[in-house]
Amino acid sequence: MRERKVSVIIPVYNAEKYLTECMESILSQTYKHMEIICVDDGSTDGSAEIIRRFQKKDARIKLIRQKNQYAGVARNNGFRVAEGEYVIFLDADDYFDHGLIEKMAAAMHEKNADIVICGSRGFDETLGKEHDLDGALDMDHLPPKDVFSKRDIPESIFQLTAGWAWDKMYRADFIREKDLRFQDIRAAEDELFVDVSLGEAEAITIVREVLITHRTNVVSSLAYKKDQFWYCGYEMLSAEKAELERRGLFRMLEKSFVNRAAGYIAWYAGSMTTPVFFSEFYSFYQKKAIKELGLSDCPEELYDDPPIYETIKKMEQYDEKEFLCDQIRVLNQAMVEKDICIQECTREFLHVTEWLKERMGWMQSGKRWVLPDGFAPKGSRIILYGFGDVGRDWYREIQKNRHVELVMVVDRDCRKFQTNAVNVCPVEAIGTAEYDYVLIAINEKDVANAVKEHLVRQNVPPKKIIWLDPAKRISE
Repeated sequence: MRERKVSVIIPVYNAEKYLTECMESILSQTYKHMEIICVDDGSTDGSAEIIRRFQKKDARIKLIRQKNQYAGVARNNGFRVAEGEYVIFLDADDYFDHGLIEKMAAAMHEKNADIVICGSRGFDETLGKEHDLDGALDMDHLPPKDVFSKRDIPESIFQLTAGWAWDKMYRADFIREKDLRFQDIRAAEDELFVDVSLGEAEAITIVREVLITHRTNVVSSLAYKKDQFWYCGYEMLSAEKAELERRGLFRMLEKSFVNRAAGYIAWYAGSMTTPVFFSEFYSFYQKKAIKELGLSDCPEELYDDPPIYETIKKMEQYDEKEFLCDQIRVLNQAMVEKDICIQECTREFLHVTEWLKERMGWMQSGKRWVLPDGFAPKGSRIILYGFGDVGRDWYREIQKNRHVELVMVVDRDCRKFQTNAVNVCPVEAIGTAEYDYVLIAINEKDVANAVKEHLVRQNVPPKKIIWLDPAKRISE
C-alpha cells in the first residue's frame, strides 16, 4: 500500500498537563507519513511552548494559534490547511495505541471508506482506572458486512457510535465534497459534524481494536462545566435536525435522530447537579425545545428505550418539582431493586465459597503463597503492590527473611486496611517513594498485566516492575 498522507488535527486549550503524553504517543506511531496540526485555541498555560519544543524535534508538527473560539473552530481551522488524503481529529488529553494511524489508514485504503471508526476505552482521571465508554462503537447496531452506510441501518445509524469526532478517520475529500463543518459553540460542538457525516457517507467501516484511551473525569474539562453550557445541546440538536432536513436525509434517519435527541435530553436531565442551571434547562426544554425538535409528536414505537420515552413525556407534563420528585421515586425503587440483587448475589457468593472450601480443602490445609528467595537482589528496596491473600503472605515472608527492605505497601483499596496493623498506602504514593522494585502481589495474570500498564503510565520504569505467578508457588 502506498502510504497516504494523514493529517492529525489536535485542538489544544490549556492542556499542558496531558499534552506531552499525547504528543509522544502520536510521534511514536508506526505510520510515519503524516502531518500533525496543533491548533492552540488561546491557551493561557504552557501548551504552546510544549508544542514548540516538539516542533524542534519533528518537522511534521505545525502550530496554528487563534484566539479562544473553542474546539469546533480550531478543528475547522486545522482542516483548512490540512494536506493529507485522510484526516483524524484527536484530543489533546488522550493517548493512543502506537498502531492507531497505521490501522485506521489501512482500513480506509482497503475498504475505500469515507469514514473509519475504531474501538476506544476510558481512563477515569479521578479514580486512576480504565473503564468502558458508554456509547462508544456499539456492536449491537453493526450490520453484518464490512462496509456499510445509512441504508443498511437507517433506524440506528446514530446509535452505532457516540457523537464525538476523535475515534474516527475521514477521507479529506469527503469532508470537502459534503461541506462538513464543526459548530462554533462552547460544548457539544462535534456531534453535528459526526452525525451528518454518518448520514452522508457511502462507505463506513470499523476497526474493532481498542486504539484510543480517552480521559474522563478531568476536572479542567468542559464535562465538569456542562451544566452551565446546557444550551449548547439545544443548539446542536436544533442545527442537526435542520441540516438533515436541508440535505434530504431526515425522513430516512428520523427514528435514529429521535433516539439520539431524546437520549441526549434524558441524560442531561438525569445528570445535572446545579439547581439554577437545571431550572433554566428544564423550563426551556419543556416550553420550547421538545416541541421544536419534533419529539412531542413522535409515537412511542419510534423510541428504542421506554424509560427515555417516559422521561420526555414527563418533562412535557410535569412541572419541575413534580419531575424531580418522580426522579427521586425512581431512584429509590432502583435502590430497593439493587439491594435485593446484592442480597441474592451475596447468598450465591457464600454458596460458591462454601463449595470451593469443601472441594479444595483450602482452609483446612493451611496452604499459603510462597515468595521465592532471590526474587530481587539482596538489599533491594521493595514496594509491595496489593495486600490481599497473596500480598499478606508475601509481606510476612519479606518481614521474616529480611534479605530485601520493604519501603511501602500500596493497594487500590487501601481504605479497607486502615484498621490493620500494617500501614497500607494508596497507589499514588509510589511517586513519593524511593525504591528499586515494585512487586505485584496479584494472582490473576490479566489483572497483573493491567496493573503493569497502569504503573508504566504513572512513570514506573518497566524494568522495576516484578510479577511472579503466585499459583506456581503454593505450599502446605
